[in-house]
This record gives sequence, C-alpha cells and structure tokens, in this order.
Amino acid sequence: MKILQLDVNSISYKLIKPEASIYEEAKEKDGRASNALVMLTSIEAGDTARTGEEAVNASAAFAKKQKIDTILIYPFAHLSGSLEEPGKAIEVFKAMREHAEKAFDGKVEYAPFGWNKQLSLDIKGHPLAETSRSYGQGGGVRKEGRQERERKADLSIVRKSDWAGLPETDHRSIGEQLNLYSGQEISPGMTYWHPEGWTIYQELVRFIREKYYDYGYEEISTPALANVALWHVSGHYEHYKDNMFMVDYESGTMGMKPMNCPSTIMVYKTRKRSYKELPFRTAIFDKLYRKEVSGSLGGLFRVQELTQDDGHIFLTDGQLDGEMVSLLQFVKEVYSTFGLKYMPKLSTRDPNNFMGDIGLWDKATEALRHALDKNDMKYELKEGDAAFYGPKIDFDVLDSQGRAWQCATIQLDYQLPLRFKLAYTGEDGKDHTPIMIHRAILGSLERFIGVMVEHYQGKFPTWLAPVQVVVMSIGEGNAKYADEVYDKLRQHRIRAKLDDSGRTIEYKIRDAQMKKVPYMIVLGNREQESKMITVRERSGKQKQGITAEGFIETISREIAERKSELSY
Repeated sequence: MKILQLDVNSISYKLIKPEASIYEEAKEKDGRASNALVMLTSIEAGDTARTGEEAVNASAAFAKKQKIDTILIYPFAHLSGSLEEPGKAIEVFKAMREHAEKAFDGKVEYAPFGWNKQLSLDIKGHPLAETSRSYGQGGGVRKEGRQERERKADLSIVRKSDWAGLPETDHRSIGEQLNLYSGQEISPGMTYWHPEGWTIYQELVRFIREKYYDYGYEEISTPALANVALWHVSGHYEHYKDNMFMVDYESGTMGMKPMNCPSTIMVYKTRKRSYKELPFRTAIFDKLYRKEVSGSLGGLFRVQELTQDDGHIFLTDGQLDGEMVSLLQFVKEVYSTFGLKYMPKLSTRDPNNFMGDIGLWDKATEALRHALDKNDMKYELKEGDAAFYGPKIDFDVLDSQGRAWQCATIQLDYQLPLRFKLAYTGEDGKDHTPIMIHRAILGSLERFIGVMVEHYQGKFPTWLAPVQVVVMSIGEGNAKYADEVYDKLRQHRIRAKLDDSGRTIEYKIRDAQMKKVPYMIVLGNREQESKMITVRERSGKQKQGITAEGFIETISREIAERKSELSY
C-alpha cells in the first residue's frame, strides 16, 4: 500500500465521471474538509484489511499529535504501478474507513472509489505536511517487473518524462518550449537543467548571494551523506525516514540529507563559541534528496532532488527581536524585486503539543508579532499551528494568475539546539543554549522557478532572461555591422545571441518573439549607414535611431537594478 499523506488547511474535490470498471455510487458530487489529514491511497496487489488498519493507525496517531480535526481517505491510483483489482480494493477501503471511525477521535471522511475527480488542495507549510508512506507487502509483481527492466536496460529508457498533453500555461510546457529544462525517466523527480534554465537558476542564486553579503551571512557546504546516527539525534530518522534515501556502507547505514539543519549544526559544534560571535548566520545551497512515490511527482513543483536558499542563524535570546525585524525586511526586499504580493501567516503554540517553557514560547511569539508590526506587515493568525519546537512565520505569494504559493518560511527552534547540546559562552562566563532560526526566502529553487515560469509565462524580466538580446541583420550586406554590435554587447557581459541564419527578417523576429527574448536589435542599410540601431521589444514596440552605446548603458542599468519592466 502506498500513501501520500498531506496535512492541509483545506481540500475540496468534485466527482467528474467514473473511471474504473467498478466504482462506488455517490449521493454528493462535491466534497470538502478543513484542517484535515488527507490519505491519498493506492491499494496494491496483496494488500489486506490489516494493511489498511496499519496505515490508518499511523495516520491517526499523526493527526492526533498535530491536532488535526479530520481524516480524509482518498482513493488515488497514481502512486503505484501494481494496483489491486477494483473489487478487492473497494473492500480494503471499506475496512480502512470502518477502522478509522473507531481508531480516530475526530471526523472521518471518505472520497468515493473509482471516480475521476477535480481536486483542489491548500497544503500546510511545515516539513512533515507532505510525506509518502508504504505499508504491507503489496505489489507482488513489481520486483520481477523492475528486475526485468534492469536486465533489458538500454538507451530506450533514456527519454523524457511524459509531459505531453499539458496546458500551454503549465511550467513544464513553457519549459520545453523555451528549452529551459527537462525531466528524464532515468532520474524520476530530478531536473535536467539546460543552458537556458541553468542561467535563470544561477541568476537567482547570484541575487540571493548579494543579499547574503548585505545581511551578514557566511556560506557553507556540507556532505550529502551522513551516518544515520546524525539523523537519530536530529529526529529525522524517527519522523522522516520513509522520505530519505538510505545507502548501506561498510561503516553502517548512511542517509542522504533531506534537510540542511543537522549538518549545519555540526559546523557550529566544531569549536567553542562566544556570545561576541553571535548571531552566527549561515547560508547553504547544497542539494537535498527526499524520496517520494512516483505518482506524487510533478514537474518542478514536487521533486526528489532540490536546492533551497537555506539559512540557519544561531543567536542569543536578546538578539531575537532585532534579527526578526531584519529577516522580514529581507523577505520584503526579495519579493518586491519580482513584483510579488505576499501574505504572512503567524503560527502560534499548540497547547497540547509543544516542547519547552511556556514563558519562552510567549516571548518568542511576541518577538515574531513585534517584527511583523514593525515592518507594517498585515498577517493571518494561525493559532495552534506552530511546529512543536517553536512559533513560525510562513509566506504565501500570489502569482499573476492569483494563485497562492507557500515559499518563504521563518521558524524559531529551541529543540535541535537542546538535542545537539549546543552552547555559547555568555558575558557571565557560563555556557548558554543558543536559539536557532531556520529560514528560506525563495524556498526550493526548483519550485520557485516553476512558479516564476508560470507567473511570467516565460516573459522574464531582462535580468532573469536566459537570452537578453538577439542581434539580427536584414540582409547579407549588414552581417559585418551585426557582428560589431553583437561583440559590443558581449564585451559588456550582456547575454546576446547573433541570428545570422540567412532567414528572412520576419522569420528572425518571429523566432525571437516565440523564445520571449526581451530585446531584438534589427540592423539594415539605414542603421549601418548611420551607425545607429533599431531596438524592438518582444511586445512589438520599436524605437529607431539609437546608438549601440546608449542601448548598452540603458539595458545594463536595467539589469543591474533588476527592474521588472523593460526600459524601451
């Protein structure tokens, strides 16, 4: 049995039409729930009622711990390639529902089996809000099928993932059209970055690195593999091992890191630290690996290999207020660059599920509230929705289509410093435990780029655009002048391409517009004789009689200031 478990603020679905040979009748065509634990469930060959009960027990325990009101059991055939036949699967689902009503104190909902459904989810932002789980033996034919595929392995498996038939506005369709990235079956849930897409990726990293310098961060890097002892201490082995890739090694089992915080702590612990060295602000861009079931993967939005603009800050209690104000200013500066609207959400202590002193919790929550107020940020209060180790602020950003995406997060952590016995020497000469802030501004770079691709629909501002200018000549007699202009652009590190294909100028312009290049420089006899250029925007707006030097000065300023609008 495969389950994708989602902790959601809300879920709604609409039954469209039956898609299985056997399906359940439904009185209502619409379903919805709030503050729910959704069990997207695939029943595999060999699964039994006992398998379902085991899954329900685990989810019910999680729901109780997270103070979740409702469990929704949702048949979801896309998590496995070895499904049980519909008649037997329905019986397992019925057993799960009956057991859930006994094992769970809250409300139990059930989506009818065998229907094609239109699904809408608002998933919470904490690390365990999305987890994949496996139960029972299930899928008896899978092992043989996988081994058979491995024996027959050849270049026929080296092909793109099936991204066909997607809407033109989807980031996967736009990414293929603009040659930004691809998915490959040999690396499920991992991104193959093409030169154009990697340019966008690196520009985002460069942007955040500049902010790190302004805000006093020091960048580090740590190994991708660590002995499971590290993950036991951090608690990830207990709470997250099903989502970790494990590797057997002669010194013991090694885990590929799904989060950066434990290894960052190991850097902190390498020597004794004084209060004079705090805040100690670390930044890290290492790859992370999170094992997901194949049916849950989706382009750049849900992947198994990802990079976060991750940061961890170690500080004293007295430094907390000032650091939070600075962090919120950091968030404001970053999102204003992209013209994104955002809504902060302040999550407070769950009275039934928290660690540490209540007075310290109240002080930390007040520090977050004060920082939001001082930065004039209106926010939504999520009472009792904090992680067990401390309060947090999450940020939903709105794209050009009005959709909300949870990106930035700022979390106060008192638990890991205690578990790892972190200390600093205070002014009194005694050891004290630091506070730890976990924060990411963009979040997953993969996910943020997917959001940006759909937000801009591929029409990136000039500073982000993979190709910023295409230089094109009208006739063969203008080719030498086109070379000269192209060389000048390159000398000023403007990402330019020279279209010397010999095609008609109409074709060249149309091709650049299809690739959503911000600027085109069109050069004919008139431009060559006057030593001027004609600049054309991707929208079709055109301006003549401009010097190459004047254009270079204007576009260089546009790029340096990271303007969201074109200058011409």
